[in-house]
Amino acid sequence: MLVKVGGCGLCNWELNHWKGLIGPNPQPLGHEWAGEVVQLGEDVEGFEIGDLVSGESVGMTGFSEYLIANAKGCFKLDKSVDTQTALVEPLQCVVTVLNAAAPEAGDYGIIQGCGPMGLWCVQALSGNFQSGLIAVDIDDYKLELAQKYGATHTINSSKTDVKERIAEITKGHMADFVIEGTGIPALLNNAVPYLRRNGRGRLVLMSSHEEPCKEFDFREAIERSIEIRVAHPAYQLKPQDNLRRAIEFINRGVFKMDEIITHKFTLDEIQKAFETLENRPSDFIKGVVVP
Repeated sequence: MLVKVGGCGLCNWELNHWKGLIGPNPQPLGHEWAGEVVQLGEDVEGFEIGDLVSGESVGMTGFSEYLIANAKGCFKLDKSVDTQTALVEPLQCVVTVLNAAAPEAGDYGIIQGCGPMGLWCVQALSGNFQSGLIAVDIDDYKLELAQKYGATHTINSSKTDVKERIAEITKGHMADFVIEGTGIPALLNNAVPYLRRNGRGRLVLMSSHEEPCKEFDFREAIERSIEIRVAHPAYQLKPQDNLRRAIEFINRGVFKMDEIITHKFTLDEIQKAFETLENRPSDFIKGVVVP
C-alpha cells in the first residue's frame, strides 16, 4: 500500500544512528509512523483508500511524504485518530513493558523516569487496581503530568531520598515492580533496593542505554530474589500481537498524546529535529516530524 505519512516520531534508537554510534549506515529511518492509504496494490485485501493505518516498523521510511507498507503488517486506526501524533510503535513498546511488568491486583509499581514512554506507562497502569503507582523523576513538570495521568505518588529524586519515601508510601513493603525508563546505567543499581525482598520483585529494563552499565550489585539483587526482565522492543515475543493491542488502545483513547508531544518539525527541519532530540531543551518531552 502507498501511504501518505501523517507524522513520524523521533526515537532515541534512531538518534544513535544519526550520531553514527550504531550501524550499518546508511539506514532507513522513521519507524514511528502513521498515515492514510492513498493507493492499493493488486492483491491487497481488507483495506480501502482513505483508511488510516500504521503497522510494522522495521526498515520503514516514515521521515518522508509517502511510504510503501506491507498490508499484512498493518492495522487500521479509527477515523477519529490524528495520524500526526498516533505514535503506534512506541506504544507497542509500552505494551511490551506492561507484559514484562506483569502487574497484579494490589501491587505497588514504580516508574523510574517520566519521559514519553514512562508517562505512557503511567497512563496505561493508572486505575489498574494498583495499591500505589509511584513516578520518580527530577523534573517537577513531568511529575505533575504523571500525577495528572494517574500516579498516586510522585518523587523528585533530586530533592528526596527515594528509597526512604518508597518505604513510607508502601509501609515497608517496597515495590512489586520497577520500570526503569531513564536510560542511565547508574540508576539500575538505585532501583534494586526499591523492590520487595523474597517476593520475585520485577526490575523491568525499558530504555536503551548509550553507555554500558559497568557495575551492577548482583549481591543485592540475589538477596532480594528479584527478577530482571528485558522489555526492549527488539525482544518482543509477539510483536504483531503487541502492535494490535497498542492500536486498540489508541483507538479507545487510552493514551493521551497532546501534552507529551511538545515539538513538531517539518521534513526540511529534520536536522534541527535530531539536534533537539540530542540536546533536549528543558521543555522537550517528545518530538514528531510532520511532512
